[in-house]
Amino acid sequence: ALTLTIFFSKCTSKKSTETASTDSTSTIPAVALTPTSLEDASSKVVDFKDITTKSKVTYIDFWASWCGPCRGEMPASKALREEYAAKGVNFVYISLDEDKADWASANKNFALPDGHSFVLPNPSNSEITTKFNISSIPRYILMDANGNVVDDNAPRPSETERIKEALDKMLK
Repeated sequence: ALTLTIFFSKCTSKKSTETASTDSTSTIPAVALTPTSLEDASSKVVDFKDITTKSKVTYIDFWASWCGPCRGEMPASKALREEYAAKGVNFVYISLDEDKADWASANKNFALPDGHSFVLPNPSNSEITTKFNISSIPRYILMDANGNVVDDNAPRPSETERIKEALDKMLK
């Protein structure tokens, strides 16, 4: 029962035992970024719209390195990505980590693909978190090729049957 409780729970804030980083090189700067900017592993800034209109279907995963349920979904997400990437589904991982080093480490740990994994600078002041009402994670969103939201609370990767049904419907 405890495993199910943990598995189906959500993260609403960073661990209370963590403190804000004072290392300015590991904290993501908000300078010169727009409210819809994302940053990739090489510190390249990209716009949300540019990465969500690449394919017929985009499956967005809002997560963070400190979120246990988010981390618990990653193996199922990898299996889903391996099955559906060749079918044209664009998997996008957007981290709400405030410390880029934490995100980079988890990003590497989960072998998230380059060009598909991003960190959201200053998540509390982002138009992206406001637009999608991201108040807890993990959170999944399905979008079409025009950037229209098809499902703003899509099934988790571990909800295999439900997410595959939704993806297959969109790919028709």
